Formats: sequence, structure tokens, C-alpha cells
Amino acid sequence: MQPWRSDPYLWVHLAGLATVPLWIDLCLLGLAVGNPTLPVLELAVITVLGVLPVLVMQLRQPFYIFSLPGLALRPTALQDDQRRLLTQFRRWRVRLGALLVPLPLVWVLVKLYPLAFLAREITPFGDWGRLGGLAIAVLGFFLANLFLQVPVAVLQVLATSDRRMQTVVPYPVDKIAADFTWLGLGVGKILPTLALSASGASAAAEAEAIPENFPEDIPEDFPEDADQTEVSREPLGDESFDHLDHLHLAEAVEAPEESEALEKQRTAEVTLAVEHAAAAAADSPVLSHPEMAHPETAPLEMDDTPRGEAATGDVSMAALPPVPVEALDPELDLV
Repeated sequence: MQPWRSDPYLWVHLAGLATVPLWIDLCLLGLAVGNPTLPVLELAVITVLGVLPVLVMQLRQPFYIFSLPGLALRPTALQDDQRRLLTQFRRWRVRLGALLVPLPLVWVLVKLYPLAFLAREITPFGDWGRLGGLAIAVLGFFLANLFLQVPVAVLQVLATSDRRMQTVVPYPVDKIAADFTWLGLGVGKILPTLALSASGASAAAEAEAIPENFPEDIPEDFPEDADQTEVSREPLGDESFDHLDHLHLAEAVEAPEESEALEKQRTAEVTLAVEHAAAAAADSPVLSHPEMAHPETAPLEMDDTPRGEAATGDVSMAALPPVPVEALDPELDLV
């Protein structure tokens, strides 16, 4: 949003549109006082006094929006954008639009007039008489027109395009007091400035430009604890993708070498285990006996040696009967 659109005076006067129903209610309470004697004349008086003053003001000297009840911003305290807004309020397109604003209010007044007696029990102006009630009705209808004319003019100015506003010439300072209607004491400042700063606008523009250049893909090996503010916002070029290709190629070359080394190590371990098993078998007195080669032809001899001698270790290995290989316990440790 452009800075001139955030001017607080525009939005304060635009919010006055919400008070229009209240002024219509005030007009209704005034019409409820007494009994109408000349309905047509009363409607004409209320319409003329309620519509013409505001309409003539908007056509000849538009309302000075840089003011609040009792206070007005001095012309010398206005910025260039604020004086451009005054130039827009003086455009004939905005001023002629004021001719159409009273029409819906006049239609509402005509519809409310015959229904005013329904509010006779709740009106607080019952003791004022018929003329007093008409005065209240004129005041309410006048304020309804005022608080509708000014917001409609503000809406027309807000509808101006930003490109058009940049070409508008600021209104001369020495002509503001004569060409606009303003009441109140002139002061240097009333409301705070809410315009966007240049730094805020540049930061917003930079934030909008980030998604266009920020890389969509992040490498898998990117550290999680890395400072994200250091990531380059420049688009990835061909060199970056070539670097990634070399990384993948190096991983593909290193993988077979590692697997081949592991396979050689496992083969060496198996070979060493087989050699240890063969050496243990060669040193075994049972498996190295010549008759173990043909266990089916070996003669069966009885051992007559007393058990006591065998227990003392005097038993000869040749006297022991051969043991078939099929009868050996497979879980027997031959080492």
C-alpha cells in the first residue's frame, strides 16, 4: 500500500460513515414530536436545510479533511502527499459526485415521515413542541448528509490509481485556506503519521524478490545446524551441478573398492581358519592312525589291560581298537 493511502485523516473521516444511522434516528425522534400540520412543507424545509448547505460546501469549498472537531492542521504543516490529496478533492469528478449523495437520504426521509408517530412514546423531545421537533429533525438530517458526503468523497479519492497520484501536483499552500471549508484552531500536528517508511518499503520489496532467486533444491549433505542466512540467494549455475555430479561419481568409485577389500579380508580369515583346522587334524593321534584310513577292514581286538593301569596312563595307543569316522560325534573338538 502506498504511503498516501495510509494517511490517518482519510480513514478517520471514512469511519464517519458508521454514524449516519444515528443521525437518521435523531431525525426520526424529532419528527415524532407533536402532530404534523403541513407535511409537504415540513418535508421541504427539512430537505432544503439539511441538504443544500452540505451540497453547496462540497461544490464550492470542499471539506478540509485534515481537521477534527475544534482543530485543524495548518496548511504549512502539510506534506506533499497530503497536498496532492487536496488537489484530488478539488477535482470536478469528486465534486459533482456530491450531487448524487443526498438522493438516498431524501428517499429515507420520505419513507420515515409517515412512520414517525411510532416513536412518539420514546422520543425525549416531547416537551419541545412541533417546531422544536422540526429543528431536531433538520439537525439530524443535516449531520446525516455531512457524514455521508465526506466519506463518499474520501472513497472517490482512495479509488485514484497510484500512477495517477504520482502525477498530481500538490495544492498551493497559500490557496488552501480560501478554497476549503475548515473550522477550528490551526495546529501543527493532530494525528500521528502512519505512512510507510522507505526502509520498510525496500524490505518488503526484497522479501517479495527472495522466492524468485532462492534455490529450490538443497543438497542432502547440507548441515542441519548451518546458518541459513549464509545460503546464497543466487540461482544455481552449471558449475554447481557439475560439482554435484563429481561427488556422486566419487561415491560410486569408492563403493566397489571398499566391497572388494572387505571380500579379500573375509577370504583371508576363512583360509586361515581352514589351515588351523588342518594343522590340528594332523597333530591328532586318533585321526593320524594308519588304520583310520580303512576303518571297515581294521581287526577288532579286545583290551585285556586292567582299568587301573589304563587309569595310570600305561595304556598303549596301538592296543586301542580303531573308531569308525561315522561314529565320531560331529560336535567333538578335534583341535
